[in-house]
Formats: sequence, C-alpha cells, structure tokens
Amino acid sequence: MSQAEVINQERSFYLENNTAPISLASDVKKSGFLSTLASYLTSNAKSDPKPVIQQKKLMNSWDDVDLVKLNILVCNVLYEPHSYELLFREIERVFGRRREHCFYGALGVLLTLVLLNDAVGAITAFMTLIIPTFMTVTAISSTSSYENPSFLKNHQDFFVRYWTVYAVFVTGESFLSSLIHWDLRLFRLIFMSMCLSTRIPVLAATYAKILGIVSTIREVIESRNFEPSPVVMVSASKKTKTG
Repeated sequence: MSQAEVINQERSFYLENNTAPISLASDVKKSGFLSTLASYLTSNAKSDPKPVIQQKKLMNSWDDVDLVKLNILVCNVLYEPHSYELLFREIERVFGRRREHCFYGALGVLLTLVLLNDAVGAITAFMTLIIPTFMTVTAISSTSSYENPSFLKNHQDFFVRYWTVYAVFVTGESFLSSLIHWDLRLFRLIFMSMCLSTRIPVLAATYAKILGIVSTIREVIESRNFEPSPVVMVSASKKTKTG
C-alpha cells in the first residue's frame, strides 16, 4: 500500500469518527527524529495540488466559535495530506502522542513563557489588537463582502466604531498613566473586550458619546470659522481710538 493511500485512509477514518487517528509507527523511516526534521527544514518540496471539494462550513461567524469546533479545525489542518506528513509521523513516534496533542503541548509551552514574561500585556494585545485586526481583515476580504454589500456595510460600521473607541481610550489611558503612574492596561482589556461583544451595548453607547462630543466641538468651530467683515473691523477700531 502506498503512502498516499495510507494518508487517505487515515483522513477518511478521522472524518467518519470525528476523532484524530493514531499514526502507525511502522510507516516512519528509522532515520531518527533530528535527521527527519533537518531534511524537512531544508527541503523545498511542495505538496501536490488537491482538488477543491465543496463542504459545509464548520464556523460561519464569530458566534459559532467554540472549543470543539476549534479542535476539529486544528485536526483538519494537521491531518490533511501535505509534504510534512512523515515529519508529523516522526514527532508522533518520538513523543508517543498524536499530533494534535503535540501541537497543543507546544502551544501551551509558548503561551506559558509569554504569560510569565508579561501576562497582562500579552492578553491585552491578543484581545484588543490581534483578534479585532483579524476580524477586520477577514470581514473586508471575505467573499461574502462582495456578494452581499449589506454584510460589508454592517462590518465596516462595527469596526469603524471599535477602532474609534480604541483610539480614544488608548489616548486617554496614556494621558492618565503619565499623571498617576498606574498601569491601566487591565482596564483596557476589560473595556475593549466588552466592546467586542455584540450582546453588550458598550461599544454603541461609547461611540455615541464620542460622536456627540466631536459634533459639539465641530459646531463651535464651524460657527466661528469666518472672516470678520470690514465694517465690523472699522467700527471696532473707532471705538478703540475714542476710548
């Protein structure tokens, strides 16, 4: 049985049972883990193009995201046929665990190191910058945006409000932290995370307040944005001389 047939059988088994299969150690070359890793790091081989198969989407919106679906997504990525299949099999053989468990373990070690260094900064950057940026780019570049203009309009309105509130909040946070010398990133994490939730009207209320203040300032500027007429200037100068 060829390697491609073995891979296809494992993927079919995973899709049918919704669990990741256990790779067979007998299919892995006995060349050692380091040799296998080095060969794939220096290899330029590309996987063969795969046929496009229309399948039902696992997650259609941000509200569909949960741990079970994220695990299925990770397994779909790790178990699809690609040129690094033998490397993944070697990792499974060395650690004695399935590849998704190895992935979660490496991710957990990385997150632990980041959190030990600056937990508040890492979580704040992830929740208030990385996730909103990913959501913004995804909403704009999605095919649904071009097929459904109202979809793009709704997402544009949401993220315009979010980034406006974020800019004002970070500006105020920087000003206050320079005066009181406190770390206010935890407040930013809580507040901006609430703004990302569509179930809590924090974003809409805050944006309305900011828009009201900006509109008031603009009206004051526009009402005084004119050149004085010559008559007014002459009468004012005469009053100054007589006085």
